[in-house]
Amino acid sequence: VNNKGRFEEVAKASGLDHPYLPMGANFGDLDNDGFLDVYLGTGDPDYRNLVPNVMLRNDRGEKFQNVTTSGGVGHLQKGHGIAFADFDHDGDQDIFHQLGGFLPGDRFHNALYLNPGHKNHYIAIQLVGTKSNRSGLGARIEVVTNSMDGQSSFHRAVGSVSSFGGSPLSRTEIGIRQAESIKEVKITWPASGHTQSFTDIPLDSMVRFTEEDPAFLSVERQSFTLSVEAN
Repeated sequence: VNNKGRFEEVAKASGLDHPYLPMGANFGDLDNDGFLDVYLGTGDPDYRNLVPNVMLRNDRGEKFQNVTTSGGVGHLQKGHGIAFADFDHDGDQDIFHQLGGFLPGDRFHNALYLNPGHKNHYIAIQLVGTKSNRSGLGARIEVVTNSMDGQSSFHRAVGSVSSFGGSPLSRTEIGIRQAESIKEVKITWPASGHTQSFTDIPLDSMVRFTEEDPAFLSVERQSFTLSVEAN
C-alpha cells in the first residue's frame, strides 16, 4: 500500500501471500459492497499444478478472504480469461471463465457462474464521449450516496485494461451497499478534464451519460433467467 509516498508490504496482513499460481485474473464486486473482489484462473497443463481456481473476497478494503469453497467457484480446470458482468441483468455481477489450455488434451468447456444475489444496491453507468473517446476510456466516476450510516463515496476509473484473455465492460457496474439514495454522480472526462455532476438518479438502475449533455438517460434492461439444457 502507498502510505504518504512510501510503500509498505502488507501481503501477509491482507491475506495475499499465498502462491496461487494464476494465469488469468480479474476484479469485480460480487456482493455490491463497493469493494472489488478478485477471481484467479490458476494452474497450467501439468497435472502437478492442478489447483482450484480461487475467489478472494475484499473485506472492506482491509483484507481478503478466500471464499472459493463457500462460493462454489473452485473449478479444477486450467483458468484463463475472466470477465465480471451482470449477464442476466438482475443487479449483481456474474463470472464468465474461459477454461482449458493450448494443448489438445487440455481443452475444456467454459464456465458461467451465476450470482445468487445479495441485498445491496447498485448503479450501472454507460459513458458516451463527444470530445473524449466514444467509450469514455480514462474517465473517472464518483458516486455519492446517502444511507443510515451517513454519506459514502464510491470511485471507479473507466479503462480498457484487463488481465490475460479478459476484457472490461462497456459499462461500469458499481455496488453501493445499503444506500438509501444516490445524492450525486460526478463524471470527469479525460479529454477536457471537465467534471459534470448529476442528481436525482434512481437506485438499482442503468444510466447513460453523454459528455457535455446536462441530462442523463435511463436505460431499460429486462432481466432473464439462464437455464441449462442437455444436448
